[in-house]
Amino acid sequence: MTDMLSVHSGEGEPGSAADGFDLFGADYRQDPAPTWRTVRSGSCPVAHTDKWGGSHMLARYDDIRDAARDAGRFSSRAVEVAGPLEAAGGLYLPPLTSDPPDHKPHRDVLMPFFMPKRTAAYEDFIRAEARRLAEEIAAAGAGDAVSGYAQHLTLAVLNRLLGVPPGGRFTEWMVRMIRVGPRDQAVRGEAVREILGYLETQLAERTEHPTGADDLLSYLVGAEMDGVALSRKHKLGAAFLVLIAGADTTWSAIGSSIWHLAAHDEDRRRILADPKLLDTAVEEFLRAYAPVTVGRIAVADTEVHGCPVSGGERVVLPFGAANRDPDVFDDPDEVVIDRRRNRHLTFGSGAHRCLGSNLARLELRIAVEEWLRAMPRFRLADPDAIEWSGGQTRGPERVDILVEPAGAAR
Repeated sequence: MTDMLSVHSGEGEPGSAADGFDLFGADYRQDPAPTWRTVRSGSCPVAHTDKWGGSHMLARYDDIRDAARDAGRFSSRAVEVAGPLEAAGGLYLPPLTSDPPDHKPHRDVLMPFFMPKRTAAYEDFIRAEARRLAEEIAAAGAGDAVSGYAQHLTLAVLNRLLGVPPGGRFTEWMVRMIRVGPRDQAVRGEAVREILGYLETQLAERTEHPTGADDLLSYLVGAEMDGVALSRKHKLGAAFLVLIAGADTTWSAIGSSIWHLAAHDEDRRRILADPKLLDTAVEEFLRAYAPVTVGRIAVADTEVHGCPVSGGERVVLPFGAANRDPDVFDDPDEVVIDRRRNRHLTFGSGAHRCLGSNLARLELRIAVEEWLRAMPRFRLADPDAIEWSGGQTRGPERVDILVEPAGAAR
C-alpha cells in the first residue's frame, strides 16, 4: 500500500491558501470547516502558520490517520497544539506523550481502568448524576447545558474515577490550562503547577494511609511496570493525563450534542419518536463535532504530498477535519443521525487511540438520553449568542436553553 504521507502531488509549488490559519481565531473557532476544505482542496494539502509557536495542519482523512499511526515520523512527545515545543512544554503524560518502545508498557499500566466491563460499571452512577442535573434545569425552566450540566456530569465521573472529593477546582484548571494557557504560557504554567501539586498531595496521602479503595490514584500508588514500581514522575503524569483527557473533551462533546438538538428540531423529534436512533446519533455527533486536535512533532525532515515539513516542527491533526473529508463520508458537513457507515477518527487512530473512548461514549449517550427524558422540548435562548472554543479542544462555551412546556407544539 502506498504511504499517503510521502506521495508528491506533482501539482504546483508547496503552499496552501490556508497558510496563516489561526486555531484561536474567531472564524476558525466558530466554524473550522471552511479552513479544512481549503487545506484539502489545494495542490499542497498542508497549511502552515507561524502563529502560536508555529505548526503545519493536515486535513485529509488518510493523512491524519496515517500521521497519528506513524510514530517513526511523527513523535507524540509534544501533543499540545500551541506554545513552546521543548520537552512537550514540560509535561510528561504517559502514554499520551510516549513513543515506542515505551508507549505500550505505559498504556498497559492504565488499561485495566478502561476495559469495557469496568467502564460499564459506571453506568448507574452516570445516569443518576445526569438525571439529577437535568431535572434541576428542567425545574428551573432554563439553564446553561455546559456549565450547569455537561461540566458537572463530566467532573463527577472524573472525581469518582480518580477517587477525589467533589467541589474541586478542576473546571477552572482546565479552562486556564487548555483554553487560555496555549496563548498565555504564564497562565498555563501556574495551572500546571497547581494541578500537579494537588495530585501529588492526593498520591502522598494514599501512600501514607492506604485505604484499599478501588480508584485510579490508589491503584497508581502501588502500580508496577515490568515488575518495577512506577516513578513519582510517572504516577503524576498518568494521573494528570486522565484528568485533562477526560474533562474538557467530554463536556465539549456533550455540550455540542445538546446544542445540536436545540438548534435542529427535526433531529430531536426523530430521536424522541424512535429512541433506537440514539446510538447512531451519538456516533454522528462525535463525528460532526469532534472536539480534539492533537499535535505531533516531525522526527526528521519529511514531506506530506510533496509539501516539506522540517524535523522538529509541529504538525497538528484536527480529527474533526478527517471526519469532514468528502472522500470518506457522504454529505460530510451534514449531521445524519441515522448514518450507518461512520468510521470517524474522533478518538484518534492506531496505538494512541483514546483509552477512555468507551467511557466517553457512555457519558455522552446517557447525557443525551437523560436530558431528553427530563426536557423533551427545549430551544436555544439566543441562537446567535453561541461562542465556540478553539485550539486543543473545540466546543460551545455556553448553551443557554429555555425549556418549553410539555404540551408545546414543536
